[in-house]
Amino acid sequence: MSKSAKAGPSILSSFQFRGETIGVEWYDIANSDELPDINWEQVYVVGNVNGKVPVVHYADSEARNLPGGKFDEPGDNIERVLQREMKEELNMRALSWRPLGYQFLTNEKYGNVYQLRVYAELEPIGPFISDPGGKVIGHSLVPLAELNSYIRYGKVGERMIEAVKNNFSEQMNN
Repeated sequence: MSKSAKAGPSILSSFQFRGETIGVEWYDIANSDELPDINWEQVYVVGNVNGKVPVVHYADSEARNLPGGKFDEPGDNIERVLQREMKEELNMRALSWRPLGYQFLTNEKYGNVYQLRVYAELEPIGPFISDPGGKVIGHSLVPLAELNSYIRYGKVGERMIEAVKNNFSEQMNN
């Protein structure tokens, strides 16, 4: 498959967000060579911190989510956004990362968005102080098996968990 082509989605789904139905097309990515040439708008991380996954807490919601954010500064690329968002939302750095897949979200009100999902080995730099954007007020480290009960991604969440399971079990066995 060329970097600009994409096969059909692995998962077709939808979810509710602020009273709106958001359509989801999920595409698996097996390795970095399959990363399509897409104008990414956001990247989110299934992180591994000593065998646990960080989920962020928001000031304005009880919802939890994966850490990550937008491509919104000049010169942004996947690596830059990934490192910036891990520092801002967790005070951690990504030691290594690989793509898991991406979502194409569709909605009349919010438009169409490409969100990349990656797995990353994370290392704390120090304690979390504050998110410069102000939305994230902290984070928790949760077991991978329980991740979807926090982020509520449905089939897509289960797919991501399955894709990273070996990375966590290998770490727990070392």
